Amino acid sequence: MNTGSNHVDQLTTVTKSKAFLGREFLTWLWYVSETSKDPHLASVSSGSEVEFQIWVDDRIVLESGNTNAHQSVMKGGDPSQSGEASVALQSGKMVRELKLGVHLKELGDFTANLHCDDLSPRSLKLPSPGSADEGKVDAIPVITRLRHTQLFVDILDHLFKRFLDLRTQKEWESMHLLHIRDWVKQKSSGRRANQVH
Repeated sequence: MNTGSNHVDQLTTVTKSKAFLGREFLTWLWYVSETSKDPHLASVSSGSEVEFQIWVDDRIVLESGNTNAHQSVMKGGDPSQSGEASVALQSGKMVRELKLGVHLKELGDFTANLHCDDLSPRSLKLPSPGSADEGKVDAIPVITRLRHTQLFVDILDHLFKRFLDLRTQKEWESMHLLHIRDWVKQKSSGRRANQVH
């Protein structure tokens, strides 16, 4: 029997069995972005601590967890506040993809698309170099781009660790999950209250 093949099969099985964590993490990010108004703090690889805020930007994809997965794709504007997003959450769909925004007071805004399968940042947009060089990617030195990219990854790692710490607590279902469910209900009831009849 080929041990290399067995190892690959085991890794694939583990990845599939833990795939729900990516969807839960992205859904949790959305929840945190709307319920935590205070800035977050993260220790980064440079040894310093940074203060940041997060938001869901202009793309979100929700998907049901069953084998016949139905997707709701919303983009442009502020899709996380749309009625369609509220209905999708209320029906039990979870986030498959979202565009995450991160604001650092000293640097500006970062955005990246995150997919639940691997959580690797895609289409990462770094803060503009400054008004004089606005829009000129070449104006940002390569070393600065690399540092900014590492900073974004450090913040994402910090958020994922924070999520895992909560997710593995005994109180996850009795406390944290209840807060998330209340948030989903509030989004849905707020949408209904704003509808014109």
